[in-house]
Amino acid sequence: SSGINAEYGGVNKKDDCAINSKIPLYLIVSGASGVAAIVLQVLSCMCSDENGESKCALLTHIQSLLNLFNFAWFICGNVWVYKVHGEVVYDDTASEFFCDKTAYLLAFWCITAAYIMLGAMCLLGILLCMCMMTLWSTKQR
Repeated sequence: SSGINAEYGGVNKKDDCAINSKIPLYLIVSGASGVAAIVLQVLSCMCSDENGESKCALLTHIQSLLNLFNFAWFICGNVWVYKVHGEVVYDDTASEFFCDKTAYLLAFWCITAAYIMLGAMCLLGILLCMCMMTLWSTKQR
C-alpha cells in the first residue's frame, strides 16, 4: 500500500515542487515499480512448482531487472531528496525553493524508513549471531 500511496502523492503534486521537479516523479515511479514488483512476486509464486522452483525463467529475469532498476531509482531519489533537505520552503508557492510539504515529506520519509529498516535488520542479524555464538559455546562445554 505504501507504493500506491507514493504514486498517488506524486501524481497529485507533480507540478508542485519548484526546488526539484524530480521529487514527485520519484514518488510516481517508485510507487509504480513497487506495485509492479508485488505483482511479479505473486505471478512468480503462481508459476512455481511444489519445490518452490520457478517454472518461468523470463519472469525471474524481469524481476531481477526490476530489482536493479529499483535500487538505481532509490539512489536517484536519495540524491534528489536529501540534496535539498535544508533548503525546502513549504509555504511560499512563488519561491524557487518551494515544494509541496506532503510530496517532499512523503519522499523523505519513504527513503529514511528504508534506512531505518536496513539498520534494524542489521542490528537483529548481529543479535542473532551473538545468540547463536552463545548457544554454540554453551554446547561446547
